[in-house]
Amino acid sequence: MKDLFKKKIAFVKRHPRLDIVFLLVGLAIFATITLLNASRASIWFDEAFSAYIAQFSFADIATFTASDVHPPFYYWVLKVWTMFFGTDELGFRSMSMFFGAGVITAATLLARRFFGRLVAGVTLLFLIVSPMLIRYSDEARMYTLAAAIILIATYVLVKATETNKRWQWIVYGILIALGMWTHYFTALAWIAHWVWRAIVIRKSTTKPKLFWKKFFTKNWIVAHIVAAALFLPWIPFMVIQLGGIQASGFWIGPVGVNSVTNYFTNLFYYLEHDQVEGWAGVALIVVLVGLGILAYRTYRSFKKETKTQYLLVSALAFVPVLFLFVVSLPPLHSSFVERYLLPAIVGFAMFAAVTIVVGTRRWKPVFRVASVLVLVGMMVYGIVNVYHYGNYNKNSNTHVLTQELVQKIAAEAKPGEPIVANAPWIFYEAVFYNSADHPIYFIDQDTQYIYGSLEMLKTRDQHKIIDIDAFTKEHPTIWYIGVSGGDIESSRSDWHKVKSISVTSPVDGQTLYRATEFTIN
Repeated sequence: MKDLFKKKIAFVKRHPRLDIVFLLVGLAIFATITLLNASRASIWFDEAFSAYIAQFSFADIATFTASDVHPPFYYWVLKVWTMFFGTDELGFRSMSMFFGAGVITAATLLARRFFGRLVAGVTLLFLIVSPMLIRYSDEARMYTLAAAIILIATYVLVKATETNKRWQWIVYGILIALGMWTHYFTALAWIAHWVWRAIVIRKSTTKPKLFWKKFFTKNWIVAHIVAAALFLPWIPFMVIQLGGIQASGFWIGPVGVNSVTNYFTNLFYYLEHDQVEGWAGVALIVVLVGLGILAYRTYRSFKKETKTQYLLVSALAFVPVLFLFVVSLPPLHSSFVERYLLPAIVGFAMFAAVTIVVGTRRWKPVFRVASVLVLVGMMVYGIVNVYHYGNYNKNSNTHVLTQELVQKIAAEAKPGEPIVANAPWIFYEAVFYNSADHPIYFIDQDTQYIYGSLEMLKTRDQHKIIDIDAFTKEHPTIWYIGVSGGDIESSRSDWHKVKSISVTSPVDGQTLYRATEFTIN
């Protein structure tokens, strides 16, 4: 058996083109995991915003995003994507799956170039079972697109550093700008690049003047001038938007001792830190401590060039997390959100892969394999949790069940009876499931347009009830929906309750998504 195993390993070593087969198989597994989950969960508010804004022109998208908290590039790409792949859940979410697969491909190829085939294979394995990558590859948001841009930019940075060719530095600058047009927090990766560059140059000289000269080379400056010039038109909006997040940012909790532990429990298990108990908690501690110990051994074993590459991967994995934590401390408002750190999670997979493969070289093969399988097992458990929780909103501890509520109304209501949302947040989620039999609306006079995400509703009349009296004369029966601990009530005296229906979460047992049938005299 042992000889057979050695023969198989030798065969793989003699045929490097098998790596393409392994990559394709890995991507097929990743695609299967994400596709099976893609249409299970109801669209939640952030995704619903993406879907709603994608219907407008490119100019309108820029106008509306200027009032929100994110730049427009993702929404532009999403608009084009849905022209070819449709506007159902799979159509919208498939773009994130595509870029999720791109992230896996880029990270695997980068790991292969830096550290060899075995590290690349383990990186591939860790990424195809990464709970956070799977979760946000199944969400119609910009996180996998941003991560893909960062990984490509990292490769270009390495090439540009090696060759010092001007055109490669210009491409790097373009990618920085593209990342910023996608998500502002790609800046965390560019900071990681700066930190890596500073460490590498510092190792080559201790003289301050020479350090600054080597750091701010002409090509480095050119790259950042290109990036700044391309992003310049959007900078005023970024300043306003980031200022708004710092002023309110009501959806982001304050950082604390548990923020970093929470990051790692989500990375491995897709669970909050207080949900990780028993052997799962022990395994997490052992893995993190073990990686820390092995990292020192791994770094010491590398030659100069590979040390530089290991530092780059480590910077991608840890600098964004630490930097975001620090800038989330008082007096600043917290911006620490795990999904904003998806590129760092990919970097951590690469870091863990090279650290285990290289740091355990002196171990027996069975223990080396076991160390990899432990991490895989932890993350497979995380995938189970991703499937279990679906689009459970961890900020509000609410299971989003708008789709289920609309379907339940459709099963009980007569054709033509409209659905009216009692708040813009549930309207965005519900209108995704709009149909000719049960059109979905919101009431203009009941809506306070105080957030930028509502600008589309304020300035456009589609799905808007401007005159509620005229509307109810035309529709004497309506279904009024909302999220509440009790029945959805109306403040209008001429609305008479007929019955109420609700949907109970299978995750936490809460019954919050409700609808009330009203007849109007």
